[in-house]
Amino acid sequence: MSGQFGKEEVVHLHLLLFQIKKFFESVGIENEYFHEYDSLKILPVQIFRQKIEHREAIMKLCYGIMKAIGREEELERICQAVRGMAVVEH
Repeated sequence: MSGQFGKEEVVHLHLLLFQIKKFFESVGIENEYFHEYDSLKILPVQIFRQKIEHREAIMKLCYGIMKAIGREEELERICQAVRGMAVVEH
């Protein structure tokens, strides 16, 4: 298995993370990553958008969720790992 997701899987993951964001916002939890996600102007239902756009949205959502659950200190390590994976894919 290559470990890469197809566009359908990426959009599905985007939808799941979007639902988690909506839950946090419904209980009053917001942060800069959620605002950055909103500024991307992409929603999971926009399946015509490019896979890379959905992946960027997923990253913002992941960062926002991690901050919301108090795991912000791990973000830099994860960012570095993701950057390393992006280099391998190209």
